[in-house]
Amino acid sequence: MIESLSDIPQEQLLGRPSAPLELLGAEQLAGRRIAVTGAAGSVGGPLVRMLAALKPAGLLLLDNHEHTLFRLKLELGREMAIPTRWALADIRDRRKLDLLFQAERPEIVFHLAAYKHVPLGEENPDQTVGVNLAGTRALLEAAAEAGTVRFIYPSSDKAVKPPSVYGGTKRIAEALALAADRQFDMDVLISRFVNIVGTRGSVIETFHSQIAAGNPLTLTDPGMTRYWITMAEATRLLAQTACHAESGVILMPDPGPAVNLAEMAHHLYRLLAPSSNCECPIQYIGPRPGERMHEILLADTETAAPTRYPGIVQVVSSRGCRPDYREVSSQIDALLKMAEAGETAALRGHLLDLAHSLQ
Repeated sequence: MIESLSDIPQEQLLGRPSAPLELLGAEQLAGRRIAVTGAAGSVGGPLVRMLAALKPAGLLLLDNHEHTLFRLKLELGREMAIPTRWALADIRDRRKLDLLFQAERPEIVFHLAAYKHVPLGEENPDQTVGVNLAGTRALLEAAAEAGTVRFIYPSSDKAVKPPSVYGGTKRIAEALALAADRQFDMDVLISRFVNIVGTRGSVIETFHSQIAAGNPLTLTDPGMTRYWITMAEATRLLAQTACHAESGVILMPDPGPAVNLAEMAHHLYRLLAPSSNCECPIQYIGPRPGERMHEILLADTETAAPTRYPGIVQVVSSRGCRPDYREVSSQIDALLKMAEAGETAALRGHLLDLAHSLQ
């Protein structure tokens, strides 16, 4: 009997085989000083394990969640054969970032720290803007001043034609990151994710908890779909992006066809509750704030070009020129002023208008 998500072959959930996981150019990460923000998160932890195996010169691991950072240190600390600094830090705190980066001088930065919950982002746009935009800008600038060579920013398919505050912040951050590639003497690259199996707070984790408790599985709509990749594919995408020869680009997984969430729920139920004689109980609750029925991988101005990495494509934009760093930064300042003033409705409207203008 399958008792946990980790026991389920992820190909069964995704309806496709996993992409090859060979990392091309991995020697570029060996012997380098590497920093990871959100290091104790759902993706950060597996990425740290992967990076540690590549024998970097040192790791600077930042997270603002004390308990998860402590747990990661307990789990990995004694096994780490490389110099590691465990830093409790908020990415909005530029003074703290400067102290850490000037001391550790990371050559490669993976910036995973972000607020990612779509409905909570709708309720708290001021905090989402603060972390996802002000925090990303602070980290880009602190890294550039500390001599960082490569900066990797993970985005999301929710950044494409975004209907949500979270998606809007990710699209604006994409533009800021691409502009930073021209502004600073630092290579900046983007990994644009889809949903990842095994992340905390994901719908799969929610389904698992509901099945274990004997409760109905809650879904927005029977037709809702999402794109998915495995955790191993996600960490490989990040590392492969860091090894990519060209900067100022977006790399994205080729996730295969979108997965119907109702079908996934039925499949999970059969795997986790095989002795049940009942049909999978599903309760349709209607759309939550910021949700859409189907995610979009590419904007109207974008196409996907093949790469030499199996299962990974490059996003190519037909836009004539990239946004100017100072202009995007000025727009972020305007959003932050609205957030400070508590102008929630105006903030959300201006945020989405800006995000769509940058597609």
